[in-house]
Order: sequence, then C-alpha cells, then structure tokens
Amino acid sequence: MVDIMISGEAGKLHAVYHKSDTASAPLAVILSGNPRQKYHMNDRVSYAMFRAFMDIGFSVVRFNYRGVNYSEGAIGTTAENMLDIATVIDWIQNRNEDSDKIWLAGNQLGAWYVLQAMMRRPEVSGFALVSPDPSVADFAFLSPRPNRGLLLQGAAESDESKAFATHLTQVLKKQAQIDLETIRVKNADSHYSQPADLRQMYNDLKAYVGRENADNKLL
Repeated sequence: MVDIMISGEAGKLHAVYHKSDTASAPLAVILSGNPRQKYHMNDRVSYAMFRAFMDIGFSVVRFNYRGVNYSEGAIGTTAENMLDIATVIDWIQNRNEDSDKIWLAGNQLGAWYVLQAMMRRPEVSGFALVSPDPSVADFAFLSPRPNRGLLLQGAAESDESKAFATHLTQVLKKQAQIDLETIRVKNADSHYSQPADLRQMYNDLKAYVGRENADNKLL
C-alpha cells in the first residue's frame, strides 16, 4: 500500500491505496466516520475495513475528507464530503479500467455516506455498513435501487443503536428494495475496542464480501 494525494475541489486529499496484482480485480472505497468526532482514515475500524478488502484481492483506497489531517481545506459539510467521495471513486475507477465491480464500505457517519453514494452511482455492486450513526435518520435520499449489503454491529452497542439497525433494514427494503444482512459481533461496542472484537468484525466483513463477490449475487 502507498500514500498518495488525490486532487479534489478543495485541494489535495490524503489517501492510502493498495492495487491488486490482478488487473480486473474488484475495487473498494473505504469511508471513515465523522471527522468532527475524530474519525479518520487511519482509525482502527477504517483500517480493519481496508485490510478486509485488501486481503481478499481487491484494489482498495481509504482517504481523509477535506480538512482532516493532511487533506487540504477546511472540514466540510455532508455535501462537500460527498464531493470528495465522488472524486475518490472516479480516481480509483480511472486507474482500474479493467475492473467491473466496485464496493463501498463505511463506518459511523461514513455508513450514511455509503448509502448516499450508492444512490448516485449505479455501478456500485456491493456495500457494507459498520455501526452506522443512529443519530442520522434522514432517509429522503433513498430511491429504488435493488442491491444486497451487510450491516455489521457490536452486540454490546446501545439498545437504541440496535433498534435503529432493525428500522434501517426495514426502510432500505421498503424504500430502496435493498436486502440488508445483519451480523452482530458478540461483546463488541461501536468502536470494537477490544482486539478480539475488531478481529471478528474484520473476519465477518471479509467472509461476507468474499462470498457475495464469488457468487456474483450483487448487481
């Protein structure tokens, strides 16, 4: 994996990129959580998601939104962060023209960004949401977009978070025709604070993506 700078609307975005040895390998973009809450591309959950895709042969990139660490500009709004996400998706696709699959995976606020980006990018073939932020409940952007995805959550997260995950599953199926598989990691909190919990989250994500990608179930 290599550190790179990607030109964005507000300046350069700091990213880490791994390119698969297989030219036609599927792609993945990793979206971290809310930078105002100290989430970034090198936090432990973002790195674990990155490694899960990397270790099953994907070309994968993770990056910091504008204004975060070495990414230039000021910390952005949701709309501005979505522009950065579109820039990074374009960047990895332009450098892997032989690939015909791209996945998105996001943690916390990044999980919401995954869903918004998927609504705008019909080429997205799979996605994963890791402990989505339950305080965000605006579903207005959803439209019919048949697909399948994964929601990973810690079994020790709050009752509110678990109830929200159930609600999110129902909303996605009703409004967007999306089937969401849920896996709860035993004893884990939303930060996967214990090494064993983080390892289990990594293993569950890797197993799901590997199975779905191999079976070609996704659009």
